[in-house]
Amino acid sequence: MIESWGFYIMTPEDYVSSAAELTRENQEEAFAHWLEILTRTEEWGFDGVTFAEHHFLPNSMVPSPHIAIAALIAKTDRLRFSTAGSVLSLHHGWRYAAEIAMLRYLSKGRFEPGIAPGSGSAEAVMAGFRAEDARPRYESGVELLQRALTGEHVTLHDEFHNVENLDIVPRWEPHTGQEPVWATVLSPESAAKTAERGWKLLTGWMPTEVAGTVAARYREAARACGHSDDPSMLGLRRRVFVAETDSEAQEKFEAAQDLMPMLMNRDGSQMELADPKIRAMVHNPEDFAIGSPETVAEKLIDQCQSGGFGTIFAWADFASFRWSDLARSHELFGTRVAPQLRAAHVDPAAADARVSAASQARTAAANDVRQNMYATTAANVRHKS
Repeated sequence: MIESWGFYIMTPEDYVSSAAELTRENQEEAFAHWLEILTRTEEWGFDGVTFAEHHFLPNSMVPSPHIAIAALIAKTDRLRFSTAGSVLSLHHGWRYAAEIAMLRYLSKGRFEPGIAPGSGSAEAVMAGFRAEDARPRYESGVELLQRALTGEHVTLHDEFHNVENLDIVPRWEPHTGQEPVWATVLSPESAAKTAERGWKLLTGWMPTEVAGTVAARYREAARACGHSDDPSMLGLRRRVFVAETDSEAQEKFEAAQDLMPMLMNRDGSQMELADPKIRAMVHNPEDFAIGSPETVAEKLIDQCQSGGFGTIFAWADFASFRWSDLARSHELFGTRVAPQLRAAHVDPAAADARVSAASQARTAAANDVRQNMYATTAANVRHKS
């Protein structure tokens, strides 16, 4: 089974180059349209929706995903929610812990926290923090979150937190199993840390084979810790747009404005693209699933089965699609793609075997290259002698 979640940064319909171009009318329109579409994802068959936290970008209008989630909780009954993710380096750790507990109870268990280190240090610097503190602040926030998830008083003394026996209210009620926390990662090393914490993994951007390597490292570390390596613990984010036919989907995508060049600050520093790993993968064709419901389902199922992922996070607003086209894409994804994903089987052992075979093939190819180089060098030496 593969679950179907939507992924959003809540863009306006027409992208702008600076915040000065955002009017009251188009901002109100954007929120109204997004709330309408996202509320209807429940009736269309989505399993959940998630939001990425960004700041100071005119085309990313969800600086507080928790506010968007709170609004949607009141409008839905079954839909689940997460963030992908809340940037802990920009939060007071204790306040974040209290907010996620509040959302957990408001939603009656439909909310799952999600965290991320952010892409680069640009946002942290603009928010008034030192660039070199961005990652350490994130790690400190992770440590406080882990302690808060026990439901006990929190004590943490480090460079960024100085709390003693803190009673965080609302209090997180620990689960009998692993805590449903999503962590956004790009590297095998971060995947292993996520598995050791017993949290869920979300990754994206990268080619399917590379994503599979990250997922395989997660499963290896999870098994070593006695934690679950079920496919439901792993999510893959892809850019998704669905229309009735492949040609219609491609035509509307080509007519839309690409978001990636717009993810840039007024000072020229880039958010998502600040990370060179992401910048190198922006145009990776495997990150796009654009086409008819059948085409999109086939591509997403193949990628999930290849890497052992049990959840697809479909990024919908990666280009400036018209509201009507976005609504129709969501309806087609929920009613015609999601059932195919739900019926698909993901086998972690088979995914690990594919990753191992691909690794062996790369090693063999590298050995062939080295042998050819040695042979060429030896031949040149004999020729000269």
